Amino acid sequence: MDANRNSENDVYLFNLLREGDEGAFSKIYKLHWAELYNAAYKRLPEKEKCQDVIQNVFADLWNRKGELDLQKPLAYLHTAVRFQVLKHLYKNSRNNSFNKVFEDKLISPLQTDGALLEKEARVLIELFIKALPKKRRKIFLLHYFEGLSTAKISIQLNISQKTVQNQITTATHALKFRLTHLFLWLFSLYSAFLR
Repeated sequence: MDANRNSENDVYLFNLLREGDEGAFSKIYKLHWAELYNAAYKRLPEKEKCQDVIQNVFADLWNRKGELDLQKPLAYLHTAVRFQVLKHLYKNSRNNSFNKVFEDKLISPLQTDGALLEKEARVLIELFIKALPKKRRKIFLLHYFEGLSTAKISIQLNISQKTVQNQITTATHALKFRLTHLFLWLFSLYSAFLR
């Protein structure tokens, strides 16, 4: 009963937010900041980086308020946190000079298409997850999408913690590799258009 009431309250607040109500935005922020921070911290256990991730989620929420049509606002916020964490992990896995060029030359001119780029990245990640072997996919989802620790996953799946860690590492490196190649390909394609 309380969950339904909270969900209805979230939908109400998001509807007000869509109309530009700053009070509704403030309430959403206060209601969900701690929960979203904790979700980010499970995946990225660095306090300042998690704060940045959550600030990005709320900044994006405000900037895109007019486009929102959500029946499950909390699910949307958690998905946004996961996406921002993955984006942060990718960004920090690359060297700084590449990041600078990538952001200046490719991302900045396309900021107006940010929602489209985000959607395409989500589709890419979903396809990657679906292509993982069944056991690795289950571990990846439990860790990154449900926030379970390697110890909890090993107990739940009745396998060693070392196996869980190896599967997560293998999947994470593979995802970073694919995203790196995708962004390099996009960068070279964009560079070709600039010539």
